Amino acid sequence: MAQFIDEVEIEVRSGDGGNGMVAWRREKYEPMGGPAGGTGGKGGDIYLQAVSDKSTLLDFRYKTKYLAENGQKGGSKNRHGRDGKDLIIEVPVGTVVKDLDSDKVIADLAFVRTRIMVAQGGRGGKGNALLATPTRRAPHFCEPGYPGVSRRLKLELKLLADIGIVGLPNAGKSTLLSVLTHAKPKIADYPFTTLQPQLGVVKFKDETDFVLADIPGLIEGASHGVGLGHRFLKHIERTRAIVHLVDISSSTIEKDIATIDHELSEYSKEFGLGTLSRLPQVIVLNKSDLIDRASAEQNEKLVKKIKPESPVMVISAATREGTKALIELLADWMQKARQEEEPAPEGDLPADQDALAENTWARVGSRFDIERRKNRFVVYGERPERLVAITNLRDPESLHHLFKTLRSMGVIDALLSDGIKPGNTVAIAGVEFTYGEDWG
Repeated sequence: MAQFIDEVEIEVRSGDGGNGMVAWRREKYEPMGGPAGGTGGKGGDIYLQAVSDKSTLLDFRYKTKYLAENGQKGGSKNRHGRDGKDLIIEVPVGTVVKDLDSDKVIADLAFVRTRIMVAQGGRGGKGNALLATPTRRAPHFCEPGYPGVSRRLKLELKLLADIGIVGLPNAGKSTLLSVLTHAKPKIADYPFTTLQPQLGVVKFKDETDFVLADIPGLIEGASHGVGLGHRFLKHIERTRAIVHLVDISSSTIEKDIATIDHELSEYSKEFGLGTLSRLPQVIVLNKSDLIDRASAEQNEKLVKKIKPESPVMVISAATREGTKALIELLADWMQKARQEEEPAPEGDLPADQDALAENTWARVGSRFDIERRKNRFVVYGERPERLVAITNLRDPESLHHLFKTLRSMGVIDALLSDGIKPGNTVAIAGVEFTYGEDWG
């Protein structure tokens, strides 16, 4: 059996934009052909897309870093650099995406083929052909491409089951799942034999198929992390109904039912889920084959008294007594629920734009840091370093454009705030400059 992994952390980085190009038209009979450097290609975006052929996040345990392709450098003769290919990362349906730095949920990929962009590729830098103006007809400089976006994400899988089976350990959940479906969970006569959620499909006679989820046994305090805790309670958040399985032979039936109801209620409060504790419940008294008929009837009356709002059924999963009636009830619930639901969307998913805008988009204003070492100031940052790397340091016009761009980025103001004086040294990407009036 494949290992069930339902939480992982990954890092994604979209592609950098390609640098622009400094080039000139060199055609016969046109000695003054002018600038012809092309613009760099855009870096690739990164998307997460929900697919139906994955059931766990196991693949992300072995690969945690994902890089989109960079855009290519612009070419001569006004040729645009090739755009980097977008990277589409496939995840199971039901995956919730969270940004680890902001701790915000970005998207809930609850339907097949829905997708969300999580990192936008950087824009390509302009070539000198696009930087020409009426007063500067032959620029000897170009723009660097803009860097992509790095992002740390948490992927959390919540199973897409129609009906969840909950109950105390050893209530018979795995046995019931195996009887109602073709699933083959581990079954044994001791508590906590199920250590991960199990899914099974019920095929009803009128083609009303629905998915059951066997949630590992809950104990008191599960909603706050005791035992297997809310790690598995989250897998019933999407269900439309709950089968609450109770051992009819227990001497503490009333307490057993109250424990599970309390954990569902507490989990709903802690995570802001107003509906989980109010989902339709059927109370299923299992293991009727272990007690006599009179005791079974007595316990059934007790449960109907303490849970008058829920249907109560007596079954024996071991002998299959009463399971047919249970399937008919659940199928009827599913038919009514599906008639009321809206059709599933496809394509790009409308997302939490506030969460996206914080870290998704490649921006013009890039981050940088300044480290002062007496009268020497070292500027660190991807964009200023790339800007220096593509500048013709022997050309006065290119140097002027470099200093002008650094000012627009806020680097000059930051240097002044740190106390730089004319004559001090500024180092960027291993190149040293003398700060002076020409930096203005």
